[in-house]
Amino acid sequence: MRKSEKAAPQGAAELQEQLADAMNQHFGRSGETYGRLFAAMREEFTEFVQRRLDANMAAMREWSECRSVNDALALQQRWVQSAVEHYVDEGNRFFETCRQAASDMTDAAQPTDEKQAGDRKAAGHQSHIKQAA
Repeated sequence: MRKSEKAAPQGAAELQEQLADAMNQHFGRSGETYGRLFAAMREEFTEFVQRRLDANMAAMREWSECRSVNDALALQQRWVQSAVEHYVDEGNRFFETCRQAASDMTDAAQPTDEKQAGDRKAAGHQSHIKQAA
């Protein structure tokens, strides 16, 4: 009887240790994913700001070359169209980056058997988030 009394607490302690290890690994992978996400978002935002600054500077240079109201209106129309395209493109990039991060976190949370099967299906697929790190 004493053996079973000692085995139960030891088994519970062992189970608790295994659970703690699994949680630490999961938190570690989640932290890495968040780190890659924030690095990718910083890079995307920096590139977006640079594209907008370049487009604005080009519009300012063209502004000095306008010789009529029609030239100025055409320039304004091109500038607005460029801005809208840049913002829509950036929104799509932002969404895709977040979607990929969520997918990476879901993949990291899967048990290893399911994860290995998913890895075989997605062979060759590179994550945008992983490339940013």
